[in-house]
Amino acid sequence: MVQLLLNVVYVVLMVILAIVLYKMLLKRLNRGNIVSGSFCELQAVTTKPAFGEIDFCFTCKENKHVDFELVSLNFEPIISVVSKEFDAGQHILKFDSTQIENGEYYYQLRTSNQRVFKKILIDNSKLNN
Repeated sequence: MVQLLLNVVYVVLMVILAIVLYKMLLKRLNRGNIVSGSFCELQAVTTKPAFGEIDFCFTCKENKHVDFELVSLNFEPIISVVSKEFDAGQHILKFDSTQIENGEYYYQLRTSNQRVFKKILIDNSKLNN
């Protein structure tokens, strides 16, 4: 009975030690790797389906060169919306969706350290209604 109790205590201590070592390893591996302030945040388009003039909104916490484009579902470039340096803060890009055919696309925000995609459905037949 005593031997069984000692084995259980031993196993519990080994599990606790493994968890502590795992957390220390994760903390060491992640140290300095991710600086959230260096990324831009891309908001979703609220009109579904989107049509006519579309507002694409994003926020950067620091000055960034941003490439913003629409790409196909196969991630092939369709049209570049803008490629320029933006100051820190919130930005709204206006895009005339009648320049492209109706369908599903991704809009992509790309900087030197990130690439973010969001899906969009464009249906300009809504303009006639």
